[in-house]
Amino acid sequence: MKKRRLKINNKNPNLSLKKTLIIAIIFSIITIIIAIIIQLNGQSKITEKCSYLDPWTIDLLAFSAALFLVIEGFARIIEHPHASLKRQFTRIIRIMFGFSILTLHIIQFIHK
Repeated sequence: MKKRRLKINNKNPNLSLKKTLIIAIIFSIITIIIAIIIQLNGQSKITEKCSYLDPWTIDLLAFSAALFLVIEGFARIIEHPHASLKRQFTRIIRIMFGFSILTLHIIQFIHK
């Protein structure tokens, strides 16, 4: 059996980590902006202004899950600083999902 090896940047070990963190932050900001645009655009098309009927426990669970995704994603990126960007991409997606959930529920919470 062949063993799979991680691609390691031997020239500068911190370069992979910095590049991954920069891309994670840029993608997260883009995700937040897209979520805000979609949410506010969707709200403006509703003729009757209705409030969100979800109880506060749903918001609390959503915040908790979103914070878990963000913190866990960044923790795994930092835990594996030598992993290539390709290997870190699923962690970046996790962080993006977390920030999008946080953004949507913050907007809903403000609306309540």
